[in-house]
Amino acid sequence: MTATEIDDGQAEARRQATLRFATGVTIAFVACEALQWLPSFLGPLLTVALLANLPVRPPLKMMLVVVVSMTLAALYAFVLASFLRGTPAVLFGAIALTMLLAFHAIASGRPSLPFMLLLICVATIPVIVMIAPAQAGALPKAMVRGAVVAVLMIVAVYVPWPRPPAAASAPARPPADSPLKLALLSSAVVMPLVLVYLLFGLSDAMPVLITTVLLVINFDLSRGRAQAMVMILGNLLGGVLGIALHTLLLVAPSLWTLAALLFVVLLGFGQRIAAGGPMAPVAVITCNSMLIVLSLAILSGPGSLSVWLTRLFQFALAGAFAVGVMSLIAPRTSTQVCR
Repeated sequence: MTATEIDDGQAEARRQATLRFATGVTIAFVACEALQWLPSFLGPLLTVALLANLPVRPPLKMMLVVVVSMTLAALYAFVLASFLRGTPAVLFGAIALTMLLAFHAIASGRPSLPFMLLLICVATIPVIVMIAPAQAGALPKAMVRGAVVAVLMIVAVYVPWPRPPAAASAPARPPADSPLKLALLSSAVVMPLVLVYLLFGLSDAMPVLITTVLLVINFDLSRGRAQAMVMILGNLLGGVLGIALHTLLLVAPSLWTLAALLFVVLLGFGQRIAAGGPMAPVAVITCNSMLIVLSLAILSGPGSLSVWLTRLFQFALAGAFAVGVMSLIAPRTSTQVCR
């Protein structure tokens, strides 16, 4: 096989990966909105996670594992919070321990997807159980439903575009710190935010906490503060883009308009993610923020400028705190590597 044929094959693989991404996420979002499955961003968010993290076409067994993993994670988080609701301090400790073990598993090189689902569940469901126990029972069901939507989208988009993603060359990385150290750092970033939402009973905990967990998981310590600033800006840009899409949607509000706007924007995100490299995780974070803010905007209606500025400030503050703390370890890591 000649070099030209290899390049053409890689270009075709990336084109198909881009189309899979834009089509799958768009259909997931529009379907959840049409069926009024709240929160509507869960299905497309998990579709993004699967398409961005699975290096090959997933077999049926892997898809079942995703659904079962989400079911067990959501059930565990809900039962844990329900039993320990009367002892918040013990609940907080149990959440911290669970997060530590999950982050340690990811840092140790184990398959990250099941533990990512667990982290999302334990970071959000207990907070909702404490804040709004009457509505908390619906959240685990929504989590599982979102996983089912994501799995169905993955199966569907691989039918017209079956070529597996192009294998991106992995950048050279310096030796990382111990998994325990990384797990402790990651937990120390997320847990203060969980504590703030538990103490003050803030009702919009779930979007910010999910965004923060995904930020921490996608942060690359080897790139340090350079990536930290880019991820902060990407998180903020995603929120602004979500508001901009909602503003355009108000001109001609319909599911067809929503699908068209999303598909065009997601083509750009899909192309960047399919290309791989250090900017791919930033594109994932930016896309996630856009989907969450757009979903919230559709749910709450036009709203005032102050409401949306407040939401953007929460996203930006949580993102800046997460990646800022994560970036502090980068100079120390580099120093240890040089030694």
